Amino acid sequence: MMTVRELYEKVVNGVIISDIELQRAIVYDAEKQALVIDSIYHGIPLPAFYLWQREDGKLEVLDGKQRIEAIKKFKQGNLLYEGKTWKAYAYDSDLQQVVDNAELTTIICSGTEEKKREIFNRINTLGVALSKFEVLNGLYHGNYIKGLNDYFAHDANVRKVLPNATVDRGENKYHLLEYLYYVHKGGVFPKRVELHDYVQRHKDESFNEEIKKIKPYISFIRDVFGDGSKIGSVLKFRLSVKYLKDRTIWQQHKDDICKECNAYIKSNDYKLSPSKEEDIEAIILGIAGHVRVDPKRLFTKEDKAQLLSTLTSTDDGLYECNQCHQHFAAEELTVDHIRPWSLGGRTVLSNAQLLCRACNSRKGNK
Repeated sequence: MMTVRELYEKVVNGVIISDIELQRAIVYDAEKQALVIDSIYHGIPLPAFYLWQREDGKLEVLDGKQRIEAIKKFKQGNLLYEGKTWKAYAYDSDLQQVVDNAELTTIICSGTEEKKREIFNRINTLGVALSKFEVLNGLYHGNYIKGLNDYFAHDANVRKVLPNATVDRGENKYHLLEYLYYVHKGGVFPKRVELHDYVQRHKDESFNEEIKKIKPYISFIRDVFGDGSKIGSVLKFRLSVKYLKDRTIWQQHKDDICKECNAYIKSNDYKLSPSKEEDIEAIILGIAGHVRVDPKRLFTKEDKAQLLSTLTSTDDGLYECNQCHQHFAAEELTVDHIRPWSLGGRTVLSNAQLLCRACNSRKGNK
């Protein structure tokens, strides 16, 4: 065992060397580095630090470089924890004392260079990081998580509509928690910290009310999109929330929805479109409202060249924007639908107009 203070002092004095050839570069961002400090302060054990004893008495870090870097940056004033530097905690908190005196598990190895490399290899191949759900389950296990696990174990529909992981380590359960948060918060997906706070607040509550809340959307996805849809799971869920009231009519057209959306997703237009999700939504709304959209979504470079050839430019080679009537170079203009594509407008030159980028952005589906 070694305290944080002892570890830090050995690092700054060169007794512990973390920058060795076997180690990778720093990959923890500021949020993860602050989480290291948070774990130490709240007594949550960190993984063991593996050190290699050299003949000169110095210790090389085989595993723990990222955590050491977080400790070093915080104590040297280059990392904020809850908005404060290390020095700021000297006056109004016990944090410095708690962190400095926290004990870390250290394992010191020695032997041949071959053994050193083999230990490093096994540390990095046998160790498996916890999944996001496994972390939640470990931190906040209670009635809520237990109910969630039971729901997944006994409801085939929820397992069917969420993306399938090759090895299920709670990825789908984590997705479901994100979806529940989305519904409760009016269409906002959570950041990691927000989801942790949400689960912690409900830790000891029953999951039954959450099942009632999510089931209509799970049923919508199952009944409308079935097994063959290539639409992404997150978009399916967003659409189920937005159009739940239209479930019956969408279900009546589910075969066409699947066929036409899948065909679009396979097309080059889908690959090039900057508004893929909006396009898919428009296709479905067109099918449900009996307004079929043109299979061709985007105007091509050739379409633009042909349109420009029919127009008169200024002496400077500028063309007029159909909306604001300012003049722009050809490369500053985009070809847009006069009647919006999502409302059945065809992707043909007779339905094409030149718009500057600002007007195109403001136009939307108008």
